[in-house]
Amino acid sequence: MVKRLLIFLFGLTVGATLVGGCVYNPGKEAIKDNQSIQTYFTPGADCEKLIIREINNATKIDIAVYSITHPSIGSSIIAAHKNGKSIRIITDRAQAKGKKSLIDDFKKAGIPVLTNKKHKLQHNKFAIFDDVRIVSGSYNWTVNASKYNAENCMLFDQTNKEFSNQFEYLWNLYSK
Repeated sequence: MVKRLLIFLFGLTVGATLVGGCVYNPGKEAIKDNQSIQTYFTPGADCEKLIIREINNATKIDIAVYSITHPSIGSSIIAAHKNGKSIRIITDRAQAKGKKSLIDDFKKAGIPVLTNKKHKLQHNKFAIFDDVRIVSGSYNWTVNASKYNAENCMLFDQTNKEFSNQFEYLWNLYSK
């Protein structure tokens, strides 16, 4: 009886957090050590909306992501570049050759793009906006990630330039 009750209560707890296949309350803000962290989950459009908002608001954007196939995100990147924003992209070499990859579109638009040359995979998923705001998480910049996958992304400020330093390290490594 106790076991059934615990299973029932667990089911209620899990069920109460799910709404239409999405985690309830995406975009919830947490504060840790005076640091604001916004969290978002998929399926749903919250991660793509967050990324597009940050692209639209920033003047300098460094992106290190495994895959970029999401047309809305891709259009925002190209529009930002056309508006004079500084953009650099690092991505995975195999993913860059994918059928739906937008990497060739970025290159044709004149956006500097590098692919991994020293690692088996370039599996990072982060972007740096104006050297301060970071979007990172498991979220791949794809339609599938938004519509079908259970993924996450977070927005927070970097405190010690750790993401900027890693991006510069990879940019220099892959430039050789």
